[in-house]
Amino acid sequence: MGNQKKSQVAQSMKWIALTGLSAVSLSAAAQSAVELFGAIDVGVISESNTSNPALGYIPNPSEKGHLTEMKDGGTALSYWGVRGSEDLGDGLKANFALQGNFNSANGTNGGPNSAGSTSMFNQQANVGLSGEFGAVKAGRVISPIFSAFASTDVREGAYFGSGLTALVGMNSATGSFSGANSNASIGALYNDNAIVYSSPVMGGLVASLEITMGGVAGNSSALRQTAATLVYSNENWKFDALIYNGNDNGVRASVNPTGTNTNQLIQVGGLYTDGAFSVAGAYFRGTNPSSSGAGQNPAVLGGALTSGTLDMISLGLGYKLSPALRLTSGYYNLKDQENSGNHATMTVLGADYSLSVRTKLYLNMASVNNVGSNMNMAPEYGVPVTAGGKGALSQGVTTNAFIVGIRHKF
Repeated sequence: MGNQKKSQVAQSMKWIALTGLSAVSLSAAAQSAVELFGAIDVGVISESNTSNPALGYIPNPSEKGHLTEMKDGGTALSYWGVRGSEDLGDGLKANFALQGNFNSANGTNGGPNSAGSTSMFNQQANVGLSGEFGAVKAGRVISPIFSAFASTDVREGAYFGSGLTALVGMNSATGSFSGANSNASIGALYNDNAIVYSSPVMGGLVASLEITMGGVAGNSSALRQTAATLVYSNENWKFDALIYNGNDNGVRASVNPTGTNTNQLIQVGGLYTDGAFSVAGAYFRGTNPSSSGAGQNPAVLGGALTSGTLDMISLGLGYKLSPALRLTSGYYNLKDQENSGNHATMTVLGADYSLSVRTKLYLNMASVNNVGSNMNMAPEYGVPVTAGGKGALSQGVTTNAFIVGIRHKF
């Protein structure tokens, strides 16, 4: 009898233990997986000429001379963030992401937001769901247009000499982008109050749709932004296409938003990779649909011409000399369709050496020639250069720059 009771007690304890383990397992499965992530990127840059920093990217012929300084973001600005997901079962997940810049050169935190001030999480702060249907998120987002055009740029949208810095040059040529906020004049890369849907991968194709709500009482069109992207990839090829439409972008229109369509960007690109070799090409067109002709910007030092239509082409070559060492090059040509003779060209050479999966050294060199008073394409994001202007500057201004640095991801 005693042995039978012991056996019953042991069996009961076994079931209690199994039930407890099951409960712990179910609880753990329902918990969120949270990750701290980011990158620190710092280098030393040398640039042959710079413009008046008070005017930012507003084109101006001021010459502040040669600059050598420590610079955050030779590849991309330093950032940190927290992201996580929760398994809700049946393939459904809840996701969130908080991400913002910091300056590794001086330790300051935060970056420019749409309002012209700084925010801790200036790049993204959003929450959403993902599953077999794809993914949807809402909040402040990195627009899908960035990952689209960067995917077919050999330079991968770097902050020195790439499709990104060339796009900043397009924004500068409009005369309505100072760089003091993320409310760009052509194709804004960061958006407030946004909803983004991305499809699942279908035969190598991913589609994304974005809409932002302006939040202006009595006018649902004011400050509204929309975007759509298609990205296709297989073993050797990548193709992308995008369109972005924005209302009330730029330093003037955003002050008194009326719902006017001021910002349109279209782009198509392709990249081919065969072993160690890669080649890419892309076409961009940026327009201000509400002001398609050339104009004059009286608020700009030197009275720079502005434009409503800008075309840009890019070409790139890349080659891996070894698993650790990769060489890249790029050519970017920007042309003002409304101001005859105004154009800018940038040629770039770069080398990345990976010390590990997370740490790399880099050396980038670029030469930019700006011709015309509204042309001030710059090699490095955040370091505006002298515009090619009038008089002695009418033949153009050439800027040479290089940066050497280190980037570590965590």
